[in-house]
Amino acid sequence: MNTLEIACNSYRSCLNALEGGADRIELFENVADGGCTPSAGMIQMAAKLPLPVYVMIRPRGGHFCYTEAEAEMMLHDIGICKSAGVAGIVFGCLNSQGTVDEALCKTLLQAWNRPATFHRAIDRSADILQATKTICDLGFERILSSGGAPHIAGGMETLKRMQATYGEHIRIMPGAGVSPQNAAQILAFTGCNEIHATCKKTIASAEGCLNSAFNDTESVSDADEVRALRLTIDR
Repeated sequence: MNTLEIACNSYRSCLNALEGGADRIELFENVADGGCTPSAGMIQMAAKLPLPVYVMIRPRGGHFCYTEAEAEMMLHDIGICKSAGVAGIVFGCLNSQGTVDEALCKTLLQAWNRPATFHRAIDRSADILQATKTICDLGFERILSSGGAPHIAGGMETLKRMQATYGEHIRIMPGAGVSPQNAAQILAFTGCNEIHATCKKTIASAEGCLNSAFNDTESVSDADEVRALRLTIDR
């Protein structure tokens, strides 16, 4: 059976992912920058849901080379995740040469000592297959990747090679542009059995606001879209 992970940027998105039939949640905030660590309150609330929650550990947007101060923040956030009882964490660290920062990854993994996913920082690495080997050797549970391309459509061949070479040792999870329309093709072509999507849509969020002239909106994972994706990968 194929596993469906939904990336959720709010508690409302988590509830929609649950309703739509997700197997797992990746919890984050800051959609604009590709995701950052969510608040302690959101982590604690999401951890109470009846499905596994993996929390993103990323102190800021931008590149994936972290300072000592940022590493300290990440360790602190890992402590929050341990206290909340979440199932896993999601992070990725590179150095300035475009290789995996093994020292920092080891430090964070040792502090966590539970399942962890290496996220799409791998898509910024200088050699994605070598990075996959390093990540596998470090003991990560899975890798989230678009095959080194901005959109999964450009990385399918690489994902297939990653799965063929390392799939017996680590889970390869395609992401970035996954939808009900292409998910079945992605899984069939790559040979992977996990897939990652946001299933997001933009909705008006003016309910209860005193001044509706601002036309506030929010991005949420949509339960119907999650359900459609679930049906697609289960066929």
